Amino acid sequence: MESRQQKEAEIISEILLKAASEPDFRNELIKDPGSVLEQYNVSAEAKRIIRRSIIDLTQ
Repeated sequence: MESRQQKEAEIISEILLKAASEPDFRNELIKDPGSVLEQYNVSAEAKRIIRRSIIDLTQ
């Protein structure tokens, strides 16, 4: 059985891959990360990682 951490890592990867390949999703994530990330069942820490990664992508 997968650990919670493994599952979160998979979801983080999925979100970042989607952001990399889908400009509309990426723009929404940049504009309003809170509402986009609410759709995913991940911890506050995972959301911070995603936000930081998205900021890195846009610089």
